[in-house]
Parts: sequence; structure tokens; C-alpha cells
Amino acid sequence: MARVPADQMDDVRQAQLVVNTAQEKENRAKVSVEDGKRELKVAKEQQKATEARQKAAEAALSAAKEGGQADDINLAQDGLAQSNMEIAAAKARTTLSEKTLTTRESIEKARASEVKVAEAELAQTRFLTLQRTGDVRAQQVDGDELARNLEKARAEARKAEDQVDANLSEQQQAQATWKELDAQTQAYGGSGGP
Repeated sequence: MARVPADQMDDVRQAQLVVNTAQEKENRAKVSVEDGKRELKVAKEQQKATEARQKAAEAALSAAKEGGQADDINLAQDGLAQSNMEIAAAKARTTLSEKTLTTRESIEKARASEVKVAEAELAQTRFLTLQRTGDVRAQQVDGDELARNLEKARAEARKAEDQVDANLSEQQQAQATWKELDAQTQAYGGSGGP
């Protein structure tokens, strides 16, 4: 491309900018996936802690029943009911974190597909620029293959975006479930917050 006059390179420079932007978005998506993995780990640890509290509440109820004191039994039953709500909210939070991670992974794949589209568009733009300027190197390039590669990349990108949309829908459903359970836990007096 060094032999192409500078004033004929605007389209190529613009296409290269699109590639660079797509690569930056892909890198950000990768970081988001790593964040999602950490968030899922935290949610799982919180769920384990909630499960341990539930076992303690069950043990407290058993001990209260053995003691036979109605007030102790009622208090232990309330504690168990609270821990059951907390465990439901914690499980919903873990599910939400899993769905969020899946969505982020699909976004990363979509961004990688966008990079492929941008690279295919750049290759085609370079070819067209060489052709337009009469450069003999254009004869060594199969323009039809470039067009097929671009169409294939675009189809894969559309498929990846469709998967992102499907995953976002599942994530939103999981978030609604978690919010509802968390609100119930909060109303009962517990702590289901992330």
C-alpha cells in the first residue's frame, strides 16, 4: 500500500480505524468476562455461607424442639424461615451471576466476530483501492474470495449478536427473580444484598 498515493488512502485509513476500534471493544469484553468470573466466585462463596447459616438454623430448631420451650421453638422456626429465604435469594444471585457471565462471554465472541468483519472490510477496501489506482498487485488478489470472506464474517457476527440477545433475555429474567427474592428477604429482615 506504500505505493498508493496518500490522497487515495482515506478509505483504507478509515477501515483500519474501524479494525482498531473493534479490537479495543474486544479487549474490553475480555476484561468484562474476567470481572464476571470473579463476581460468580463471590456469589458462590456467599451462597455457601448462606447454606451454612441455614444448617445452623436447622440445628437451632432441633435443639429448641428438644428443649420443649414454645418461645425458643418459635424463635428457631423464624430463624429457619429467614435462612430459607436467604438461601433462595443467594441461589438466585448465583444464577444471575452465571447468566451474566454467559452473556459477557457471548458479547466477547460477538466482539471477536466484529473484529473479523472489520478485518475483512479492510482487506476488501485495500483491494478496491489498489484496483482503483491501477496497481498491478490488485490482479494477484481474488476479489470474489474477499467478498465471500466478508459475507461469511458478517453472517457469523449476526449469529453472535443473536446469541447475545438471547443471553441478555435470560440474564434479565434471572435478575428479576433475584430482585424479587432479595426484596422478600429484606422485607423479612434479612440481608440478601450483593
